[in-house]
Amino acid sequence: MNKVLWVLAAAFLAVILAARFAYSLSTDIGDEPVNPAWAQNEMRFVTWNGERWTTWVHEGAFELVPQNTRRWHRHANRTIAFTDWDGEQWQARVDGDEFLLAHRGDWSADAVRMAALRYRDWSGDKRIRTVSDLRR
Repeated sequence: MNKVLWVLAAAFLAVILAARFAYSLSTDIGDEPVNPAWAQNEMRFVTWNGERWTTWVHEGAFELVPQNTRRWHRHANRTIAFTDWDGEQWQARVDGDEFLLAHRGDWSADAVRMAALRYRDWSGDKRIRTVSDLRR
């Protein structure tokens, strides 16, 4: 009876360790960005002038909330100005389930259609958001 309990305990432990190992392999993405669960349905980004904002999409527009409420106020806007992973300045607007992007806000040049925004968050970490990630 004792041997059976030891074998069952060892088998149980082996299953747990195998599951943990499989999970670590599937979630190890190295330097790639991670979207933490707490950040769902919002985007914390830095604008071209260095201000920190939080945004989400509501009825096709960005709802914007500033970190610095003494200087800025909460409002809705059709576009946001953000900095991408490489430090480039972009302006984005929602177009259905995708974004239209204008480099440095130059909408007279060809706009770029993207499924997701690749931006730096308040800490400088790389993040990715789709329209469905931001929709409320």
